[in-house]
Amino acid sequence: MAMLLQLVQLRKEKLIEILIRNGIYKTSDQKHLYDAPLQELEKEYIKILNGKNF
Repeated sequence: MAMLLQLVQLRKEKLIEILIRNGIYKTSDQKHLYDAPLQELEKEYIKILNGKNF
């Protein structure tokens, strides 16, 4: 179970890094990236991939 938590945390860190590089500092619902769950970060990342970051 600890391994899963580490993998989730690693994915969150990677997504946050990508989002910040793309000028996104909060989620659509105005949460700070570091407070957002993985699922929300994934949604924001998909928006970037689709060209809808604003």
